Amino acid sequence: MTGLERRVKGLDGLRALAVMLVFLSHKAHVDAIDAGKIGVWLFFLISGYLIIGELHRNRLRVEQRTARRDAVLYVFFVKRALRIFPVYYLLLVALTIAHAFFYQRDVDLGLAWHYVFLSNFWIGIVHDGWPGSVSHFWSLAVEQQFYLIAPFALLFTRASYHLAICVVMICCAALAHLVLYATGAVEPLVYAFSPWNFALLALGGVLAILPIGDARVPIQGRVRSGVWFVLACASLVTFALARADCDTCEAAQRAVLPGLLDIGLALSLCAVFLWLVRRQDSVLVSMLEARPLAYLGTISYGFYLFHNLVPSRLGEAPELYASLNVPPLAQDLLSLFMQFALSVLLAHLSWLLLEKRVLEWKEPLATAIRSRLPARAPAGQT
Repeated sequence: MTGLERRVKGLDGLRALAVMLVFLSHKAHVDAIDAGKIGVWLFFLISGYLIIGELHRNRLRVEQRTARRDAVLYVFFVKRALRIFPVYYLLLVALTIAHAFFYQRDVDLGLAWHYVFLSNFWIGIVHDGWPGSVSHFWSLAVEQQFYLIAPFALLFTRASYHLAICVVMICCAALAHLVLYATGAVEPLVYAFSPWNFALLALGGVLAILPIGDARVPIQGRVRSGVWFVLACASLVTFALARADCDTCEAAQRAVLPGLLDIGLALSLCAVFLWLVRRQDSVLVSMLEARPLAYLGTISYGFYLFHNLVPSRLGEAPELYASLNVPPLAQDLLSLFMQFALSVLLAHLSWLLLEKRVLEWKEPLATAIRSRLPARAPAGQT
């Protein structure tokens, strides 16, 4: 049984943690670890787990003659378009208008590249740097490029080859990632345009394709499971701290050590993620299912889109705070809280007024496509 034949608990909670890590990276400027990278990579793992798992199951249905490949392909793209495009392009249009009149007119935002989901290429190759408040769009470009490639790579090949495809992708991406570091590639290029970003999606796919067994662990196996989780978390923290140290180490320039640490960090994150998927009865998964956390995960796409556009000076009032004798640390926390609250509010309104309503069309459209392209198809169409 693959891990996606039942609802996997805790994924919305993980999305919430991922988006909070990104927020802390961009707004609190956490530098002890690269919290933003860990957050984005966690998003990639979840996406790969869900999307590759779905495509793998659908290919099995095609081979069993219970679905048509063209119907599955159409349904996939309709669902992705409904989830991604409306709020994304509405935001881009608003940014384009604002940029033309008053918003960051002295900054090249590369808006044309964002419209075609080539933000990662523009940041890493063309612009060769971070474009301010729209820098985070690079990860959306990676995911969209993955959505364009994955259906054809997996629906047009036998399901028995899918695991090998993912493993080859991971190995090739790891090699390319190390080559980038060895040749002295600049940080924006490695961060936004490295093939290793796609490897995170493929790692999630590996976990989705492999059988994960029963969600419940016998009592005699709980100790081993706990040790595995502690070691995975310790490994994640170790690689995260070591990788952050590399950014300030001159000896790491034009060396593959940062790349190796990136790979170790990703594999450690993958191990923690796998533990959570396997241990659906654990206390940690129950905590991830908490309603506030799960709801933040539900609206995390909007939160991710909007958070970096919230002014970083929001909540800064040094004269007022001084008159009230507010300590400096509390001032910083109040500012962060206001920025976080505004990001949540914008994401909530986006979900309530647009995203949720658009997503209500997913099932009717999918049903319409399947009714026009019924499962019993001639052999040549599979």
